[in-house]
Amino acid sequence: MSRQEKQEIIVFSVTAIILSSFICFVAYKTGNPNLSILSVFTPSVLALVYTAINKGTKGVDELFVKQTIKKTKFRWLLVSMLGIPFVASLAVLTSLNFELSKFSLRTSQLMLQVVVIILIALGEEYGWRGFLLPRLLKRFSLFSSAIILGFIWGFWHFPAYLIGTGVPLQMNFLVFLLWVVLGSLFIGWIYYYTRSVLTSILAHISANLAFNYLMLLPEFTGSMKSFWFFILYLSIVMLVVLYVGRKDLVKSSPGTLDATFAK
Repeated sequence: MSRQEKQEIIVFSVTAIILSSFICFVAYKTGNPNLSILSVFTPSVLALVYTAINKGTKGVDELFVKQTIKKTKFRWLLVSMLGIPFVASLAVLTSLNFELSKFSLRTSQLMLQVVVIILIALGEEYGWRGFLLPRLLKRFSLFSSAIILGFIWGFWHFPAYLIGTGVPLQMNFLVFLLWVVLGSLFIGWIYYYTRSVLTSILAHISANLAFNYLMLLPEFTGSMKSFWFFILYLSIVMLVVLYVGRKDLVKSSPGTLDATFAK
């Protein structure tokens, strides 16, 4: 990792959190919490700015085009789209004692929320996975990189949490942070083997869809029961993934992404 890349990691992370804080502060002061949605674009916009300054149009093309439009094995697309919803559905079913007749969507009004969810993923993922994660991987293993990114990503949400937007409303922030770190491990695992921001976007979209349409969050169910099952099952999944792939994901030397990409 070069000195410039170290500086980019620090400056990018700090700037993203500061911008998120500023936007949420303006939203709070103006009494318009909807303005806080603008903070979701800060990671990708910052990635665009830093990449354009340091690597020019070639770097921008690599970030926004080549990491999106590329050949990706079908199994990774499936894992990206179905992994989190499957775990979330299992958690909901567990909380219902597997009574399938009680399983239902929270709402059938899809389109408006889907558009917002897609914009959120686009606004974040080119920053978190497209820009920041590859730089962390030059120094750390996937496990360490994803944990570091998870905490940065989590605390980036904190200003929105303070004004009651952008995160589950009836959940302790530390519990939410636990989910974000687990989510970072899950999406990071997929990115590690695909180098595709598209798979990261799909995973992010599918996670937010699960949270919005399944009876999972306490603000919809009045209880943390389903969400705790979700955390438990996702933790088990990631422990299995990290154990099976420990040579690549936990013990690998920094910068080995190219060597493992073809797997």
